Amino acid sequence: MLLKPLGLFLAWTWPLWAFLFVYCLVGAIIRGIQEAGDGQDRRSGEYTFWAALSFAIILSGTLSLLVI
Repeated sequence: MLLKPLGLFLAWTWPLWAFLFVYCLVGAIIRGIQEAGDGQDRRSGEYTFWAALSFAIILSGTLSLLVI
């Protein structure tokens, strides 16, 4: 009952989540490389968290549409 509206919402908003995933993934990689070079904290963990969350949302929307 809840999967269909959730799947439809995520299916219509997948470009937003895909953009957020790619943006955060690239940001995490760049900041991770910078941290390794100079040892300063550049918050790559936050970008990694948001990339993982947006990827999980993309997968859950796809899975909910496949289950329906």
